[in-house]
Amino acid sequence: MTKDEMLAEVKQLIADNTLMLFMKGTADAPMCGFSHQTAEVLRQTGKPFGDKNVLEIPEYRYVLSEHSGWPTIPQVFINGEFVGGCDIVTQLYQSGELQKKVDEAFAGANA
Repeated sequence: MTKDEMLAEVKQLIADNTLMLFMKGTADAPMCGFSHQTAEVLRQTGKPFGDKNVLEIPEYRYVLSEHSGWPTIPQVFINGEFVGGCDIVTQLYQSGELQKKVDEAFAGANA
């Protein structure tokens, strides 16, 4: 897979999923603690989310980070917008802001 193909896939996954998680491993089998925690936080929203294992192709994570401007994994996108990694998403969840953002995104997607 070329860099351009990887970038196209990143953009397509973000477009196809109102809530998208790029992570190490999958939501059902995370391969790092931060990815596990982020997937658990997203499950708490009660909304479906897409997940992509960035470890399948080593260069994938660098293409993703170039696209988002964020150096670490996991990365969460809501309604096409980069939100942050584990710490930011967890803080947003604890403050109630994540649920609000997710609910608004899904309400708009279903409108």
